[in-house]
Amino acid sequence: MKKIIPLVFVFSLIFSACTSEKYIHIKSYANDVVSESIIGAGVQWSAYPHADSDDAEWGHLMTQEKWNEVYKRLDYMRPNIIRVMDQASWRYFVGVKENDELITDFETQEVKSLYKVLDYCELHNITVVFGEWGAPGLWGVEGNIHRADDPRWIKMITEYLKHLIIDKKYTCLKYYNLVNEPDGYWASTDGDWDQWKRGVEMLTESLKENGLWDHIQVAGPDTVQGYENPKSKYLNGEAWLYESIEQLKDVITCYDVHSYPSGEIVRSGEFSNLYRPMVEATDPYGFPFILGELGLKYKGELGSKNKALGKADPYAGEDDSNMFVYDFFYGIDVTDALIQSFNVGIDGVIVWDLDDAMHTVGDRGEKSKLKRWGMWNILGTEICNNPDDENIRPWFYPWSLMTRYFPEGTSIIKTDETHAEGLRIVTGLKDNNVSIAIVNNSASDQKIEYAIEGPERRMTFKKYIYTDTLRPVDSNNFPVPVEEAISFFVTIPKKIDVPANSFILLTSFNY
Repeated sequence: MKKIIPLVFVFSLIFSACTSEKYIHIKSYANDVVSESIIGAGVQWSAYPHADSDDAEWGHLMTQEKWNEVYKRLDYMRPNIIRVMDQASWRYFVGVKENDELITDFETQEVKSLYKVLDYCELHNITVVFGEWGAPGLWGVEGNIHRADDPRWIKMITEYLKHLIIDKKYTCLKYYNLVNEPDGYWASTDGDWDQWKRGVEMLTESLKENGLWDHIQVAGPDTVQGYENPKSKYLNGEAWLYESIEQLKDVITCYDVHSYPSGEIVRSGEFSNLYRPMVEATDPYGFPFILGELGLKYKGELGSKNKALGKADPYAGEDDSNMFVYDFFYGIDVTDALIQSFNVGIDGVIVWDLDDAMHTVGDRGEKSKLKRWGMWNILGTEICNNPDDENIRPWFYPWSLMTRYFPEGTSIIKTDETHAEGLRIVTGLKDNNVSIAIVNNSASDQKIEYAIEGPERRMTFKKYIYTDTLRPVDSNNFPVPVEEAISFFVTIPKKIDVPANSFILLTSFNY
């Protein structure tokens, strides 16, 4: 006998099925740890070499008032790792005697300006990756030190580190980069692997001989992912990493590459696949793997637009600027890259960079060639006659939330892949607190049901949101929550609406 099902029941089933299908079911797993204890995210911060002293190209523009404003913004951000790259002739290498003996001075005004950065990092227990851009000869400095394996340069660096670590007691200095991006044609090494390898071996030996190895060790190779230098004996930046693992096991204790992917690679979700093999190769050695620089570049229409915007800006170095730091969407893209980094097992990510006022193209101090990559330009009034350029830019919003609420020591746990366009989620646990970061880098709204598989407990969260039209701030332009106290059991699926092109952070941390 056939049963007759009422139409209202059929419609009810269809409606229920459709409603259920709208939600994407996602879980994180408390007992499946991707990274046990991350370093976290941070920024590249230099000591303003064009504005740090009376003799600087722009004069001593970095007043204490300017420093205090930068400090206040960093106080909100709470960076976990900072990269401070410098140059011997900017700070302590002051000349050559007639007998070719090098003259160093660790009491210069420029060295004291560097203390402004290191004092802050020391006070806040921030891990510092320290180093020099390249051999001094690259800048035309007297002394003819052109090679990374010049024993005179290694000696200078060692004496400088002894001053900073032993005399000044900077315990924040943890890792050292000898030559920025040594695989590049722009580097003092120009892709010469053997020269760079000898240099880091010599530096390691010198650090050990002078009692510094327990304080600071070598990070490397600091190469550029995807870049190929035909002069190099190894194909690209990744190959330098694998050779560092193989040939420098007793030298490098923090693996480090740089990342400048296209926006398209990040938005597609393929960004993490670039780094998964590198993480897997470094994992057995127990040393951290970091992105020593992260910045996005764009191709096609956006690439052309960026170039045009740079050309139209009389203060931008159009060949090395990202003019989209002024635009909302850059915050979504760079945070998407950070979330993918954490989920693939990368321990630390340093974004390029904090402040336009730090660097110019070639670092010659030309005001018309600022590297526009920063979260602000703290000298906007002084060098651009534009006080508004000192304001915090949009991408500070999501990046500062990620640095603040995924602190050092956080465990990143496994999260289901969503398989939805542009949707990424990362979850971190620390000290009975949870942070859940969600980015939707697509033009479509998404609805998710999210839960953490693990011990049952009710938690109270703050919710932050970053969209083109909604990103609440306080009087300092620092993020504030859209909701202060959302309470739910984390083991029970929670419905979350994720607008198109948005970032959401739920956190139980109560700073």
